[in-house]
Order: sequence, then structure tokens, then C-alpha cells
Amino acid sequence: MWKLVRYQLRGRRLLYTIGLIIMGALTLYQATRFIGMRENPVQSAPVSMGVPLTMALFWVLFYTVMTVINIVTYTQDLYGDTGYLVFGLPLRGAAVLGSRIVLLVIDTLMTLLGGMTSVIVLACLAPGLAQQVRPWVGRFLLTGDYWVMCCGVLAMILSFMTIMFFGVTFGKTLTNSKKHLGSVFSALVVIVVLWLSALLGSLLEMQLIEGVHLTLNPWRNMPFLGEGTQPVIFPLVSPLMFVALGLLAFAVTSWLMDRKLNL
Repeated sequence: MWKLVRYQLRGRRLLYTIGLIIMGALTLYQATRFIGMRENPVQSAPVSMGVPLTMALFWVLFYTVMTVINIVTYTQDLYGDTGYLVFGLPLRGAAVLGSRIVLLVIDTLMTLLGGMTSVIVLACLAPGLAQQVRPWVGRFLLTGDYWVMCCGVLAMILSFMTIMFFGVTFGKTLTNSKKHLGSVFSALVVIVVLWLSALLGSLLEMQLIEGVHLTLNPWRNMPFLGEGTQPVIFPLVSPLMFVALGLLAFAVTSWLMDRKLNL
């Protein structure tokens, strides 16, 4: 599996390089907004606060693009000539699908670290904001609740992507080489699965396991956010059920690859 991961990473080197260059250029461009603000740092702090938030949104867009590319290239492997190479390897379906999950984790870590780096750099450059943020950066990065929240979000993303891979694979097994028809079936399967998951999760929370939740305060070491530092209640039933559904989708997709997939 790891050899396949390295092969896929080599194929995405250009995308990573272009994407990181663009994000670095955007960070530098945003930093130029701080030029000339040194004389009145207090007045410029509200302006400075919006710049790191904008940069964080750019990183979310970067992550979205890389995720879409992950799905598109997987679809191309199923319907295109690259599939003969990937699925012709002496690997089981779980290893092939696992390589895609590893790529998603790498994209997530790259986005998280890159976004934090950009925001920290901009915050330290911003007059006024630097005085507010810089003393708290280390404490914030060591906040356990923040990393618990990040791990939970990552688990949800991985589950969602596994369901997407299941939909694409299931559509391929139904329509064989008809890519456009398979895409329609894939979209319908994903929509139905997500709708049933949300419906069942809501029913469980309201009628059977009401009140099961986790209270986190990931922003407690960022007092300059004011009211935003209050604890947040995260429900557990629906997310845990969604993660279980992702694990089931992984198992079924792996089985389809081994038994039903016909390239």
C-alpha cells in the first residue's frame, strides 16, 4: 500500500507545488496590507483580525480543491486506463482504498499546518493584533480540546470521503464502463446514504440516547476572542454513527473491489 501511496504522491507533486506557491503568494499579498499601519496599531487591529480569517478561508478552499481532485482521480482510475495499473497490482481492495485515505490525511495535515502557519505569520506582522495574539499562540497550540476537535472533524471528513468512494465504486459495478451513467448512480447512492444517516442519527438523539454530548472549549487560550471563548457542546450520537457508517462503507467498498469490480 505504501508503494502505491508514494506513486500517487509523485503524481501530485506538481499540484502540491503549485498549490503551496499560490498559498504562499496569497500570504505575502495579505501581509502587504500591514505596511503603513505601524503608526496607529490600536486602530488597525480590527482590520488586521479580518486578514488572518480571510487567509484561513483560502486554506479551506485549497483543501476543498485537493479533496475534489482526490475523488476525480479515483474515478479516473475506475473508468480510465490508469485503472489497469492501479488495480493490476497485487493488492487487495482495502490497500488500494487505504492509499486514498492516507492521501486525504496528508492533505488534511498539510492544510492544517499551512493554515496555522499563515495565520500566525500574519498575526505576528499585524500591528496591534500581534500584541494580542503572540503571547497566546503557544498555549493555543497546546490546548487539548482544540486537538480533540480537530481529530473529530478529521474522522467525519474521512467517513464522508469513504462514503463517496463507496458511491463511485458501487456506481461502477452497476454500470460497468458507462462513466456518465455511473456518476449519476454514484451521486444518488451518496445522497441516499447521507440522508438516511442524518435521519437515523436525529431519531436516535431525540428518542433513545438524548443528551449524550461532549463539551469542549478549544478557544479558552484565546481571550481576545471575547464571547467566542465559551465552551461548545458537541453531540456524539450522530457523529459516532456516521463514523461507524464510514467504516462499514470502507469494508463494503473493499469487498466490491475484490469481488465485483470489472475493469
